[in-house]
Order: sequence, then C-alpha cells, then structure tokens
Amino acid sequence: MPEPGHLLVDSGGITLHVYTLGDPGNPPLVMLHGMRDVALSLLRVAEQLAQDYQVLLPDLRGHGRSDKPGSYAMPDYLFDLHRILETCVARPVALFGHSLGGQIVTRFSALFPDQVAAAVVVEGLGPPARPHFLAEPELLLQVEAQRILDTLGQPTVTRPLPDLEFAVQRLLHNNPRLDPEWAHTLAGQATTSDSDGNLVWAFDPRVSAVFLGSNLGDSERFWQAVRAPTLLISGDHAAQYWSHSAGHGSNWDGSFATGELESRLAMFRDHEHQAFDGSGHMVHFDEPDRLAHTTHDFLRRRYE
Repeated sequence: MPEPGHLLVDSGGITLHVYTLGDPGNPPLVMLHGMRDVALSLLRVAEQLAQDYQVLLPDLRGHGRSDKPGSYAMPDYLFDLHRILETCVARPVALFGHSLGGQIVTRFSALFPDQVAAAVVVEGLGPPARPHFLAEPELLLQVEAQRILDTLGQPTVTRPLPDLEFAVQRLLHNNPRLDPEWAHTLAGQATTSDSDGNLVWAFDPRVSAVFLGSNLGDSERFWQAVRAPTLLISGDHAAQYWSHSAGHGSNWDGSFATGELESRLAMFRDHEHQAFDGSGHMVHFDEPDRLAHTTHDFLRRRYE
C-alpha cells in the first residue's frame, strides 16, 4: 500500500490535517479516531478498506498534525467534519468513528442526515452508567465540578517523555492486547517534538473538555434521530478501560448493567451490532483485521 497522501482543510481559521488513501474515484469513507489518539492509529484498518474506498483520515483538532487551538467543544468537532466533507467530498459518505470519533459520527449523522449514507460506530456509545452516581446525584455534581477544574486547569502541553521506548511501554501497559511490534509504530505516530525539542504526546491535554457537562441524555436524542444504516461495534473487555478511567480509589468495575448496552443499541432505528470477544475499548488496536473485515462487509451491503 502506498504511503498516505496529505490534505489541509481550513475550518474557521483552524487547519486540519487529513491523510488520504485509495482511489479518489471510489466511494468516500471518512474515519475519525478517538480522544488522545491520532488518525494513523487507524491505518491498519484503513489500508484494507482503501482497496475499495477513498479513505480520509483526519487528525481531529487538538490531535496529531492538526492545529491545537484550545477550543474543544463538540460543536467544534461537528463543524470540522462538515468542513472536511464540504472541501473534500462531493456526495453522501460513509462515516467511521471510534470512541470520541463515534460520538461525532452519531451526532453529525443526526444533524446532517443527507450527507451520511452509512455509519460505523466503534465503542462510541460512551461509558456505562455508574450506579453510585445514579443513586447519589449530589456526588455526580461534585465530581463534575472537580473535572472542570482539573481539565481546564491543565497545562497546554503534555509532560515531556523520557524517550520513545517509554511511550511504547506506556501504550502496551494501557493496551494489554496490543501487538508489541505495532506499538513501536504507534508510538512514533502518536508522539511529536515540542518547541524545545522534547518528545511529547501529539495531543493537547485539554481535549477531554469536549465531554464536560455532557450526559447520557444528550447522546440519546441524537442516536434516536440517526437515519443512516449503522453498524455498532463493542469490545467485550471494554470494562477494563472504563474502570481504569475512573481513577485510583474507585471500586467500580466498569461494566454495563444488565440490559444497559442493549437499550442503547435499540435507540438506533436501523442498526446491526457486533460484539468483539477479543477486544477492549481500543478495538482497532486489539483486532484490526477483524474490524476491517466486519466494516467492509457492512459497507458492501449497506453503503448505497
């Protein structure tokens, strides 16, 4: 597979970097990565799909080679995607999104239905509800207040990394099913040098502000409005990710309650669901070939 091409897209004065793969004459597929990730982490999946589709891989604002303006509200990401389609694509597209990318895909599909022919959402339905928050609403408010202070009070650059091998080991520690050889490639793609020449992660630490103040109800109204056929993919071991993200001292196991995931899936009017038994939250790390095959099969049948 040839090296990806590169496009620059202006989005209200913000420059977005977009990788391109495949024949421009093929049906377009836009693939969005998750928070604190980079577009090239989807490359192993995208290369296989690029045999039949023109694949666009944007670095989301605040990530990779795109600008890091400090503004990371969900409407910013939705506007960015609209500008990418307006600039690069002349017909309704298929959208693929992992995690944050999946949240963007579902909301964009609901808001701009005429631009989306099919959608693939990978681990993009958010974390399971935490039962103690439901039982103690005041506790949830306290946590939300602290999240605002912690997120918006972060420095604008990440802490320097000792070396690339440290980044590799961090990826492997956080993603125990990740292929070690691929981890070395990912570490090179997911890091960059700051203005002082230090090695740092290639994202703005403040990008997590996108979810400040949001709740499950915000997402549900968009899920119910998606008209495009939608493939929803979940990782059977994702609870490990959500439990870890809860922070030290939490005894929450990160699991969905009985029927909780199924109730979310049912909100999509035209959907298929695939559960990956070898994956956690980072499905494109854990089972990239299976993810590519499953996505390709769905798009072949439902992308019109």
